[in-house]
Amino acid sequence: MEWSKYALFMSWMAPAVLTRLESYKFQTHPDTAAVVARLVRETGLLAAKLGIPLEDRDPLPIKTLCDVPLAEAVATIRHFGTVMEARAPAHKLSTLQDLERGRRLEVEETLGYAVRTGAELGIPLPTMDTCYRLIAGINRSLQ
Repeated sequence: MEWSKYALFMSWMAPAVLTRLESYKFQTHPDTAAVVARLVRETGLLAAKLGIPLEDRDPLPIKTLCDVPLAEAVATIRHFGTVMEARAPAHKLSTLQDLERGRRLEVEETLGYAVRTGAELGIPLPTMDTCYRLIAGINRSLQ
């Protein structure tokens, strides 16, 4: 698994499903951009504990987002959201599209995996844990 992509997906998947907004909307709002940043950083903590390096790649510099102050990470995410608004205003993450179609979400394989691994390693992942529990509840209602 390429963890930089994993961190990006996890940080977008949870806000997309929980807000049901187009991607740029949760990326540009300061509150939801902060959630995105926290999810990236928590995934980064998990990767570091596992000895897995993160990389800066398009569309977002995941490694850098883990290293800079939270406010700077949020600003970077919000700026990217303005780019998304201009380039793809109707973009919705595939997981949100699955939810809208009533399809089962892969929450156990994504957020659930991270939460379980974090618990096993003694790494607190409070934002991820909250998102996981909320989305797992949504997922149960789809089955």
